[in-house]
Amino acid sequence: MGARPAPDDPRRSMVEKPDPVVAPDWRVQTNADKHSAFDVPPEWKTNSEDTYVGYNDDREGAEPGTLLVAMSGPSEYLYGWCAEADNPSARSMAGTKAGQGASGTEEAARNEAMNWVLAAYDQEQLGTFEITEPEPFTSEHGITGHTVTATVTDLAENRHEPCEAPEGGKAVTFSFIDAQGDLATWVLLTDTGFPEEPSQETIDAMMNSLRPYAVD
Repeated sequence: MGARPAPDDPRRSMVEKPDPVVAPDWRVQTNADKHSAFDVPPEWKTNSEDTYVGYNDDREGAEPGTLLVAMSGPSEYLYGWCAEADNPSARSMAGTKAGQGASGTEEAARNEAMNWVLAAYDQEQLGTFEITEPEPFTSEHGITGHTVTATVTDLAENRHEPCEAPEGGKAVTFSFIDAQGDLATWVLLTDTGFPEEPSQETIDAMMNSLRPYAVD
């Protein structure tokens, strides 16, 4: 996984972030391009809206530097957790991305969930993948779409590097139509099977906090 800052928008640096809605000590991650904001727990790190994270296509025959998935304005949890990593990474992250090629929120939620777990954890497809059917979902702030959860397990015997997730991973997606009528997807990606893994209650609270946000 890599993160790269894009040129700063000075307009955004002067905009005051909205208050959190889950709890007073939670943080707010905004993304004006996707016209949305969401809350993360206080121990999560928020980033500039111009920060991008993604995974390159490492499969045989892929062009070097080709991205499989990417999203902007990510929040990260346990960033730098592995001291032996050449490039620091997080155990969990959440952010928003544009819809690409999907016919609607059901297809987008399903495609993004599978694409993220595959890209982040098992491009060789040696593990066991499971994916839920798209379910209708409306956040507590009126954003409506579909949500999907995808997981990959049985990876331990294929893990050889100290900073690879030992058990597997999970992606929770929520695809919706943003305030400008564009298809967007909120993605939460996390390693699984470690003591500090975000609980389902925490994930639900984060997803429920997704709300409209815009810079005038």
